Amino acid sequence: MYKSIAIVLAAIVVSLSAVACGSETTTGSVQAVTFTDATHGWAVGASGTILATTDGGATWSEQTSGTTASLSAATFADATHGWAVGYNGTILATTDGGATWSEQRSGSSDYLSAVTFADATHGWAVGFGGTILATTDGGATWSEQRSGSINEGLNAVAFADATHGWAVGDNGTILATTDGGATWSKQSSGGSDYLSAVTFTDATHVWVVGDNGTILATTDGGAPWRKQTSGTTASLNAVTFTDATHGWVVGDNGTILATTDGGATWSAQDSGHTAVGTRADLYAVAFIDATHCWAVGTDGTILATTNGGGTR
Repeated sequence: MYKSIAIVLAAIVVSLSAVACGSETTTGSVQAVTFTDATHGWAVGASGTILATTDGGATWSEQTSGTTASLSAATFADATHGWAVGYNGTILATTDGGATWSEQRSGSSDYLSAVTFADATHGWAVGFGGTILATTDGGATWSEQRSGSINEGLNAVAFADATHGWAVGDNGTILATTDGGATWSKQSSGGSDYLSAVTFTDATHVWVVGDNGTILATTDGGAPWRKQTSGTTASLNAVTFTDATHGWVVGDNGTILATTDGGATWSAQDSGHTAVGTRADLYAVAFIDATHCWAVGTDGTILATTNGGGTR
Protein backbone atom coordinates (compact mmCIF):
# COMPACT_ATOMS: atom_id res chain seq x y z
CA MET A 1 0.00 0.00 0.00
CA TYR A 2 2.77 2.39 0.89
CA LYS A 3 6.08 3.04 -0.85
CA SER A 4 8.72 0.79 0.67
CA ILE A 5 11.30 2.16 3.08
CA ALA A 6 14.83 0.82 2.78
CA ILE A 7 16.60 -0.90 5.66
CA VAL A 8 19.63 1.29 6.27
CA LEU A 9 20.28 5.03 6.04
CA ALA A 10 23.89 6.06 6.41
CA ALA A 11 25.51 9.44 6.94
CA ILE A 12 25.39 11.63 3.85
CA VAL A 13 27.59 14.42 2.57
CA VAL A 14 26.23 16.42 -0.35
CA SER A 15 28.03 18.88 -2.60
CA LEU A 16 25.81 21.76 -3.68
CA SER A 17 26.30 22.68 -7.32
CA ALA A 18 26.34 26.37 -8.07
CA VAL A 19 24.41 25.75 -11.25
CA ALA A 20 22.41 22.54 -11.03
CA CYS A 21 22.20 19.26 -9.12
CA GLY A 22 24.88 17.67 -6.96
CA SER A 23 24.55 14.41 -5.07
CA GLU A 24 26.11 11.64 -3.07
CA THR A 25 24.59 8.22 -2.42
CA THR A 26 24.70 5.60 0.31
CA THR A 27 23.07 2.19 0.67
CA GLY A 28 19.81 3.40 2.21
CA SER A 29 16.82 5.57 1.32
CA VAL A 30 15.85 9.02 2.52
CA GLN A 31 12.07 9.32 2.74
CA ALA A 32 11.52 13.02 3.41
CA VAL A 33 13.28 16.37 3.46
CA THR A 34 12.26 19.79 4.78
CA PHE A 35 13.96 23.18 4.90
CA THR A 36 12.99 26.35 6.78
CA ASP A 37 15.40 28.59 4.85
CA ALA A 38 18.33 28.25 2.46
CA THR A 39 20.62 26.82 5.16
CA HIS A 40 18.59 24.89 7.77
CA GLY A 41 17.19 21.51 6.74
CA TRP A 42 16.35 18.02 7.97
CA ALA A 43 15.98 14.61 6.28
CA VAL A 44 14.47 11.45 7.77
CA GLY A 45 14.45 7.76 6.89
CA ALA A 46 14.80 4.19 8.09
CA SER A 47 15.54 3.04 11.64
CA GLY A 48 14.71 6.41 13.20
CA THR A 49 17.38 8.26 11.25
CA ILE A 50 17.26 12.07 11.31
CA LEU A 51 19.90 14.11 9.51
CA ALA A 52 20.32 17.88 9.78
CA THR A 53 22.23 20.58 7.95
CA THR A 54 22.97 24.21 8.82
CA ASP A 55 24.87 25.01 5.62
CA GLY A 56 22.34 24.29 2.91
CA GLY A 57 23.30 20.64 2.63
CA ALA A 58 27.05 21.02 2.18
CA THR A 59 27.34 18.85 5.29
CA TRP A 60 24.80 16.70 7.15
CA SER A 61 25.01 15.43 10.74
CA GLU A 62 22.96 12.74 12.42
CA GLN A 63 20.62 13.73 15.24
CA THR A 64 19.51 11.37 18.02
CA SER A 65 15.87 10.50 17.43
CA GLY A 66 15.44 8.11 20.33
CA THR A 67 13.53 5.60 18.18
CA THR A 68 14.29 2.75 15.81
CA ALA A 69 10.96 3.15 14.00
CA SER A 70 11.33 4.06 10.33
CA LEU A 71 10.35 7.69 9.73
CA SER A 72 8.33 8.66 6.68
CA ALA A 73 7.88 12.43 6.94
CA ALA A 74 9.03 15.57 8.74
CA THR A 75 7.96 19.19 8.96
CA PHE A 76 9.18 22.32 10.73
CA ALA A 77 7.07 25.36 11.62
CA ASP A 78 10.27 27.39 12.07
CA ALA A 79 13.98 26.72 12.64
CA THR A 80 13.36 25.27 16.12
CA HIS A 81 9.90 23.62 16.20
CA GLY A 82 9.69 20.39 14.20
CA TRP A 83 7.92 17.02 14.02
CA ALA A 84 8.60 13.64 12.37
CA VAL A 85 6.23 10.68 11.95
CA GLY A 86 6.49 7.06 10.91
CA TYR A 87 5.73 3.43 11.70
CA ASN A 88 3.67 2.24 14.70
CA GLY A 89 2.07 5.65 15.25
CA THR A 90 5.44 7.26 15.96
CA ILE A 91 5.43 11.04 16.37
CA LEU A 92 8.62 12.83 17.40
CA ALA A 93 8.94 16.53 18.26
CA THR A 94 11.73 19.03 18.85
CA THR A 95 11.73 22.59 20.16
CA ASP A 96 15.45 23.20 19.66
CA GLY A 97 16.05 22.47 16.00
CA GLY A 98 16.62 18.77 16.59
CA ALA A 99 19.31 18.97 19.27
CA THR A 100 16.83 16.88 21.25
CA TRP A 101 13.82 14.91 20.03
CA SER A 102 11.05 13.54 22.25
CA GLU A 103 8.25 11.11 21.46
CA GLN A 104 4.68 12.38 21.56
CA ARG A 105 1.75 10.08 22.33
CA SER A 106 -0.28 9.71 19.13
CA GLY A 107 -2.88 7.26 20.48
CA SER A 108 -2.47 5.27 17.26
CA SER A 109 -0.48 2.21 16.25
CA ASP A 110 -1.00 2.81 12.53
CA TYR A 111 1.67 3.70 10.03
CA LEU A 112 1.75 7.51 9.79
CA SER A 113 2.79 8.62 6.33
CA ALA A 114 2.72 12.42 6.54
CA VAL A 115 2.62 15.38 8.93
CA THR A 116 2.05 19.10 8.52
CA PHE A 117 1.77 22.12 10.80
CA ALA A 118 0.10 25.42 9.94
CA ASP A 119 1.98 27.07 12.82
CA ALA A 120 3.77 25.96 15.98
CA THR A 121 0.55 24.71 17.59
CA HIS A 122 -1.88 23.48 14.88
CA GLY A 123 -0.84 20.22 13.21
CA TRP A 124 -2.17 17.13 11.45
CA ALA A 125 -0.80 13.65 10.70
CA VAL A 126 -2.33 11.05 8.36
CA GLY A 127 -1.76 7.40 7.59
CA PHE A 128 -3.04 3.84 7.25
CA GLY A 129 -6.78 3.12 7.25
CA GLY A 130 -7.84 6.74 6.76
CA THR A 131 -6.19 7.85 10.00
CA ILE A 132 -6.18 11.62 10.62
CA LEU A 133 -4.73 12.95 13.87
CA ALA A 134 -4.82 16.60 14.92
CA THR A 135 -3.29 18.78 17.62
CA THR A 136 -3.91 22.36 18.73
CA ASP A 137 -1.12 22.47 21.32
CA GLY A 138 2.00 21.61 19.36
CA GLY A 139 1.54 17.89 19.84
CA ALA A 140 1.24 17.78 23.60
CA THR A 141 -2.07 16.05 22.85
CA TRP A 142 -3.27 14.45 19.61
CA SER A 143 -6.88 13.52 18.83
CA GLU A 144 -8.38 11.52 16.00
CA GLN A 145 -10.53 13.23 13.37
CA ARG A 146 -13.15 11.38 11.31
CA SER A 147 -11.91 11.15 7.73
CA GLY A 148 -14.91 9.40 6.19
CA SER A 149 -12.33 7.35 4.25
CA ILE A 150 -11.64 4.59 6.72
CA ASN A 151 -10.87 1.98 4.04
CA GLU A 152 -8.34 4.10 2.15
CA GLY A 153 -4.78 4.79 3.20
CA LEU A 154 -3.88 8.49 3.34
CA ASN A 155 -0.43 9.32 2.03
CA ALA A 156 -0.10 13.10 2.34
CA VAL A 157 -1.65 16.12 4.05
CA ALA A 158 -1.27 19.88 3.61
CA PHE A 159 -2.87 22.90 5.29
CA ALA A 160 -2.82 26.42 3.84
CA ASP A 161 -3.80 27.82 7.25
CA ALA A 162 -5.37 26.55 10.47
CA THR A 163 -8.70 25.83 8.73
CA HIS A 164 -8.16 24.93 5.03
CA GLY A 165 -6.54 21.54 4.38
CA TRP A 166 -6.37 18.54 2.05
CA ALA A 167 -5.41 14.88 2.47
CA VAL A 168 -4.79 12.49 -0.42
CA GLY A 169 -4.35 8.74 -0.66
CA ASP A 170 -5.10 5.41 -2.27
CA ASN A 171 -7.60 4.89 -5.11
CA GLY A 172 -7.78 8.57 -6.07
CA THR A 173 -8.83 9.71 -2.60
CA ILE A 174 -8.89 13.47 -1.99
CA LEU A 175 -10.36 14.83 1.25
CA ALA A 176 -10.81 18.52 2.09
CA THR A 177 -11.68 20.54 5.18
CA THR A 178 -12.52 24.20 5.74
CA ASP A 179 -12.82 23.99 9.52
CA GLY A 180 -9.47 22.63 10.65
CA GLY A 181 -10.53 19.03 10.24
CA ALA A 182 -13.65 19.08 12.39
CA THR A 183 -15.30 17.81 9.22
CA TRP A 184 -13.73 16.32 6.09
CA SER A 185 -15.48 15.92 2.73
CA LYS A 186 -14.48 13.77 -0.23
CA GLN A 187 -13.63 15.52 -3.50
CA SER A 188 -13.63 13.88 -6.93
CA SER A 189 -10.17 13.30 -8.34
CA GLY A 190 -11.58 11.90 -11.57
CA GLY A 191 -9.55 8.70 -11.27
CA SER A 192 -8.43 5.81 -9.10
CA ASP A 193 -4.65 6.29 -9.12
CA TYR A 194 -2.54 6.13 -5.97
CA LEU A 195 -2.12 9.78 -4.92
CA SER A 196 1.11 10.42 -3.07
CA ALA A 197 1.48 14.17 -2.38
CA VAL A 198 -0.35 17.49 -2.13
CA THR A 199 0.84 21.10 -1.95
CA PHE A 200 -0.65 24.59 -2.15
CA THR A 201 0.21 28.26 -2.56
CA ASP A 202 -3.00 29.49 -0.91
CA ALA A 203 -6.40 28.14 0.08
CA THR A 204 -7.55 27.93 -3.55
CA HIS A 205 -4.45 26.96 -5.60
CA VAL A 206 -3.57 23.32 -4.86
CA TRP A 207 -1.75 20.51 -6.72
CA VAL A 208 -1.78 16.72 -6.21
CA VAL A 209 0.50 14.08 -7.79
CA GLY A 210 0.50 10.30 -7.97
CA ASP A 211 1.10 7.16 -10.00
CA ASN A 212 1.05 6.98 -13.82
CA GLY A 213 2.32 10.55 -14.15
CA THR A 214 -0.79 11.98 -12.51
CA ILE A 215 -0.82 15.71 -11.77
CA LEU A 216 -4.09 17.31 -10.64
CA ALA A 217 -4.67 21.01 -10.00
CA THR A 218 -7.40 23.28 -8.72
CA THR A 219 -7.76 27.06 -8.56
CA ASP A 220 -10.83 27.01 -6.33
CA GLY A 221 -9.91 24.69 -3.48
CA GLY A 222 -10.92 21.50 -5.26
CA ALA A 223 -14.20 22.06 -7.04
CA PRO A 224 -13.30 20.70 -9.47
CA TRP A 225 -9.86 19.12 -9.93
CA ARG A 226 -8.36 19.22 -13.42
CA LYS A 227 -5.72 16.89 -14.83
CA GLN A 228 -2.50 18.49 -16.08
CA THR A 229 -0.28 16.95 -18.76
CA SER A 230 2.91 15.70 -17.10
CA GLY A 231 4.47 14.08 -20.17
CA THR A 232 5.44 10.98 -18.17
CA THR A 233 3.95 7.73 -16.94
CA ALA A 234 6.38 7.50 -14.00
CA SER A 235 5.06 7.38 -10.45
CA LEU A 236 5.23 10.91 -9.07
CA ASN A 237 5.97 11.03 -5.36
CA ALA A 238 6.23 14.67 -4.30
CA VAL A 239 5.29 18.18 -5.41
CA THR A 240 6.11 21.70 -4.24
CA PHE A 241 5.34 25.23 -5.42
CA THR A 242 7.00 28.48 -4.36
CA ASP A 243 4.21 30.62 -5.82
CA ALA A 244 1.19 30.15 -8.08
CA THR A 245 3.36 29.69 -11.19
CA HIS A 246 6.68 28.03 -10.19
CA GLY A 247 6.54 24.35 -9.18
CA TRP A 248 8.48 21.09 -9.23
CA VAL A 249 7.56 17.40 -9.09
CA VAL A 250 9.84 14.42 -8.40
CA GLY A 251 9.27 10.71 -8.88
CA ASP A 252 10.57 7.29 -9.77
CA ASN A 253 13.65 6.73 -11.95
CA GLY A 254 15.05 10.20 -11.22
CA THR A 255 12.05 12.04 -12.63
CA ILE A 256 12.09 15.81 -12.04
CA LEU A 257 9.48 18.04 -13.70
CA ALA A 258 9.23 21.83 -13.52
CA THR A 259 6.64 24.43 -14.46
CA THR A 260 6.72 28.21 -14.70
CA ASP A 261 3.04 28.64 -15.59
CA GLY A 262 1.20 26.93 -12.75
CA GLY A 263 1.31 23.55 -14.44
CA ALA A 264 -0.22 24.48 -17.79
CA THR A 265 3.03 23.03 -19.13
CA TRP A 266 5.59 20.80 -17.42
CA SER A 267 9.15 20.16 -18.63
CA ALA A 268 11.61 17.47 -17.58
CA GLN A 269 14.81 18.43 -15.75
CA ASP A 270 17.90 16.21 -15.63
CA SER A 271 18.59 14.95 -12.13
CA GLY A 272 22.12 14.13 -13.25
CA HIS A 273 22.20 11.16 -10.92
CA THR A 274 22.52 7.43 -11.44
CA ALA A 275 22.38 4.80 -8.70
CA VAL A 276 22.94 1.05 -9.10
CA GLY A 277 22.66 1.27 -12.87
CA THR A 278 19.40 3.21 -12.88
CA ARG A 279 18.35 6.65 -11.82
CA ALA A 280 17.35 6.77 -8.17
CA ASP A 281 13.68 7.00 -7.25
CA LEU A 282 13.03 10.41 -5.68
CA TYR A 283 10.56 10.48 -2.77
CA ALA A 284 10.48 14.09 -1.57
CA VAL A 285 11.32 17.62 -2.66
CA ALA A 286 11.70 20.94 -0.82
CA PHE A 287 11.99 24.36 -2.50
CA ILE A 288 12.37 27.41 -0.28
CA ASP A 289 12.45 29.87 -3.19
CA ALA A 290 12.53 29.73 -6.99
CA THR A 291 16.21 28.69 -7.06
CA HIS A 292 17.14 26.64 -3.95
CA CYS A 293 15.86 23.05 -3.85
CA TRP A 294 16.62 19.64 -2.36
CA ALA A 295 15.28 16.24 -3.42
CA VAL A 296 15.83 12.88 -1.66
CA GLY A 297 15.34 9.24 -2.51
CA THR A 298 16.73 5.71 -2.78
CA ASP A 299 20.32 4.72 -2.10
CA GLY A 300 20.75 7.67 0.25
CA THR A 301 20.33 10.14 -2.60
CA ILE A 302 20.17 13.85 -1.80
CA LEU A 303 20.16 16.22 -4.78
CA ALA A 304 20.45 19.99 -4.59
CA THR A 305 20.17 22.93 -6.96
CA THR A 306 20.79 26.65 -6.56
CA ASN A 307 19.37 27.71 -9.92
CA GLY A 308 15.93 26.16 -9.93
CA GLY A 309 17.17 22.97 -11.57
CA GLY A 310 18.47 24.65 -14.73
CA THR A 311 20.84 23.01 -17.16
CA ARG A 312 24.40 22.41 -16.00
